[in-house]
Amino acid sequence: MKRKVVLGVLMMMTLTVSVAFCGCGASTGEVEGAVTENATEETTNAHTVTLYDTDGTTVLDEVSVAEGEPLTVADPTKEGYTFEGWFVSPELNRRYDMTKNVTKDMELYAGFSEYQEDERSFYIVGAGESDIMAASNWGADFGDAYAMTKSEDANEYTLTVDLSEGDQFQLVASSSWEDQRGFGYLTTDSLDGTFYFKSASGLGDASPKKTNIEVLKTGTYTFTLTTHPAEDYYDTEDEYYTEETKENFNLNPYDTISWTYEAN
Repeated sequence: MKRKVVLGVLMMMTLTVSVAFCGCGASTGEVEGAVTENATEETTNAHTVTLYDTDGTTVLDEVSVAEGEPLTVADPTKEGYTFEGWFVSPELNRRYDMTKNVTKDMELYAGFSEYQEDERSFYIVGAGESDIMAASNWGADFGDAYAMTKSEDANEYTLTVDLSEGDQFQLVASSSWEDQRGFGYLTTDSLDGTFYFKSASGLGDASPKKTNIEVLKTGTYTFTLTTHPAEDYYDTEDEYYTEETKENFNLNPYDTISWTYEAN
């Protein structure tokens, strides 16, 4: 009798160990499956970037970009036009930063410009503590001393000027403030993490492109204005717009103001 009891206990222990091993095997399989599934989801987590032509409706391409990676795509071409970059809206009012990492599906719009010789002259006008801005007094003094120099073979205008912290200025085509180019045309307001400019007030309900540029660091600046006159357009919806004064409502999606700085 004692022998039968011992034998029964041994059989129960063997059965328990077998079940335990089976349970462990099943549990391990589920975990591995979950890990594999998550890894697959992570590697296939990509975003679709839809690239449109300037008209805002013609699809040029659809690109799949991995989560957290920048968009890398060849520049499109169009005969007789120059590609100006990708923009975040069909109105072409803000360029897309190609160094940014993609974190969502998005749409971008190609900007193309047609070359036309720019026959305008451009000047700096403003006010402030520096000698040139104090004399300018928003165009009260206007002339060659404030003129930018135009390149002979490109629509590029340059000017080197000493500015003081707190100065405010814009670039304009006449003393009547025609074709003004303000803060919104700067390619950047900072270098290496330091801000050199900020947007200041403009006249009335001004477009962000026409707000005054305020200087944050005293020094010597060289400005280069690049223009695309064939692509100029006019804010005809402004309540003060007239055909006689339309150049005061002139805007451009591609014009830029780039700059360099030297401390003095």
